[in-house]
Amino acid sequence: MKRSHLLLAVGLAVLLVSAVGWTQQSQRINYRVTNYFSVAPEKVTAMLEEARTTERKLMQERIASGENITLWALLREAYRGIPASSYNYAISATFDGAPQTPNAPKRDEVYRKATGMSFQEYTQKLNTLRTNVGSVLYRVEAATPGSQAKDGNYIAVTRWKITAGRGGDYGNYVTNMLLPLNGLAVKEGRSLGWSAARVVSPGGAEAPFNAVLSNTVKDLAAAMPTAAPSPELGQSRFAQVFPKQNFAAFVEQGQALRSLVRTELFEVMVAVERPATVSSAR
Repeated sequence: MKRSHLLLAVGLAVLLVSAVGWTQQSQRINYRVTNYFSVAPEKVTAMLEEARTTERKLMQERIASGENITLWALLREAYRGIPASSYNYAISATFDGAPQTPNAPKRDEVYRKATGMSFQEYTQKLNTLRTNVGSVLYRVEAATPGSQAKDGNYIAVTRWKITAGRGGDYGNYVTNMLLPLNGLAVKEGRSLGWSAARVVSPGGAEAPFNAVLSNTVKDLAAAMPTAAPSPELGQSRFAQVFPKQNFAAFVEQGQALRSLVRTELFEVMVAVERPATVSSAR
């Protein structure tokens, strides 16, 4: 089975967008899956048209049928960097809990209703438009309340390698420090949503990164401001949330717990979220 089959087989797709958060005080753990795709230049137009029409309708039908997807998004990598990554698009799906094992007959019924094709037939059609080059399973570690994404938003993603032996300390840093700070950014309208995720698979010491932070903003202008912030701005915002703590110590703590691997900027091309009135199947 091709990797791209996995995407549609169990509704797995990601990243880099935000979802209902999980903290150490919560019992429920939510997951996100990102599939990364290489799309040839001559196929981009057709792939986007398919995603904006039939595939969007399909995801809406899947959510309405009871699948526990809270957000599905097709993302375009806005800047590929040097050397360029092997992908230029990604599909991200965040789940209410863990991804569900599909019921094959029900899945075919949903696919035929939305696309006029069976699951296998539609998967084959998508495979002619894009090539899956990798998948990552994440556990959502923390997220600002109500975080979602819309068409046209941008998502700034930073990938990190946690310092060996400091995984627990990093988790506390994310939930106790980064989450409140980014919650303020959302409250003040500087961000639409923020989330932190830990890589579940692939893992091991050779994995290039094992943690990801994602920040969603309204548009490209918000993602790339033309005026530089004042040097004191970060410290003053920190003091709003933690008036009795030391900003320099906070910065040093972050440097000790992790090292930056890569930064990326994605444009949200298509986003489908679960309506608040729809409950996922348990």
